[in-house]
Amino acid sequence: MTLHVLSCLFICVFALSFLVTTLVSLPSRRLDQVESLLAFKNEFALSCNKSVTNSWSRDAISFDGVSFDEDTGGVTELKLRGACLSGTLDANSSLFRLHQLKHLDLSLNNISSSLPGEFGRLTELEFLDLHQNRFTEELPSSISSLGLANATVLTKLHFLDISNNSLQGKVPGWLSNFPSLTAINLSRNSFDSFPNNIPPTVKYLVASNNNFTGEIPLSLCNPRNLLVLDLSNNSLTGSVPRCLSDKMTVLNLSHNNLTSLPDTFSNSSLRLLDVGDNQISGKLPRSLVHCKSLEFVDVQSNRISDTFPFWLESLPNLKALILRSNRFYGPISSPPYPFAFSKLIIIDIAGNMFDGSLPPNYFVVKQIGESYSFVDFSGNRFEGEIPESIGLLNKSGLKISIINGSVSKVSPCRPQSVPVPKTSPVQIRLSI
Repeated sequence: MTLHVLSCLFICVFALSFLVTTLVSLPSRRLDQVESLLAFKNEFALSCNKSVTNSWSRDAISFDGVSFDEDTGGVTELKLRGACLSGTLDANSSLFRLHQLKHLDLSLNNISSSLPGEFGRLTELEFLDLHQNRFTEELPSSISSLGLANATVLTKLHFLDISNNSLQGKVPGWLSNFPSLTAINLSRNSFDSFPNNIPPTVKYLVASNNNFTGEIPLSLCNPRNLLVLDLSNNSLTGSVPRCLSDKMTVLNLSHNNLTSLPDTFSNSSLRLLDVGDNQISGKLPRSLVHCKSLEFVDVQSNRISDTFPFWLESLPNLKALILRSNRFYGPISSPPYPFAFSKLIIIDIAGNMFDGSLPPNYFVVKQIGESYSFVDFSGNRFEGEIPESIGLLNKSGLKISIINGSVSKVSPCRPQSVPVPKTSPVQIRLSI
């Protein structure tokens, strides 16, 4: 009996100790911040039953998606990504009473309103993600009640994502007033022009799938450390500014109406160059050989008239070379230039005017896991024999589809029917 009593006493003491420890370790919460959170929740209808805000109440032990400052009790993080919020975000929203907010994520909801300038009241904000909502109309000329013409308010903001909304007009000039901004995503809106200044601190700028027209603005040359620029799927015209060829890691200008590339590329950090689906003419710049980090080159669907770029074989990391639907011509093999693209796994030269025979060593399988994943030589003027090395691809278990044109006398070691493993979705086309 005594042992049973002692056991119960021990359990009670342990449970009480655990409870006290838990309560002490919980961050303090100011009552006004809790009231603001609950008021903000009530501003929206919930479009599903699994909203992260379901745990919120005055006596809740935890607020899912919310972090509080341990010293002041103020809300510092509000992560409501995909929280099923449906409604409007008004200028008098309780959100703007959370003045200690550093991280705000309202992405993947159904918030439909103009973008309030009152975000400027959240002066501690470092991270703001509003992507994939239904924000509409032009952005406010200022993002603070004081106006950015007279004050710089969001001095700590380094990440801004307002992509996948219905915003339109000119990208506002107040972006240049954010001295810490390093990443901007404006994609999938209806913006039509850039401001005269881009923050010099920006490293990542994505503005694809908008309505930008005219030439690429030289204001994009202002950021000293711009690493990633994506302006794809717009209606930009003219030449690619030379300043964009000397400092990028990723440069995606595909699906525009650009007409020429800079003659000089001196960027040893460039890893991806995509200028496909434009109206670029002339030759492929030989200075690309200086871009020793290049892994992906796509110039498809342009008007480039040139011979096969054997000289690119000097790039040690090149994995994808896409030249399709241009005006390339001549042979793709030459004794002075053995095909030594050691890392290449994608080669697409379809729809050009290449001629001659297919080199026998083009399809030699490399080490396991490094063989080709896409090869398309169709729509050219090749003749002669299909290389025996194609048959060696059988060792990788890859399906090979060849439609015979002027290329004839298929090598006897070519596999007739090989199943395609799910891990190796390889396509090879050699049709004429």
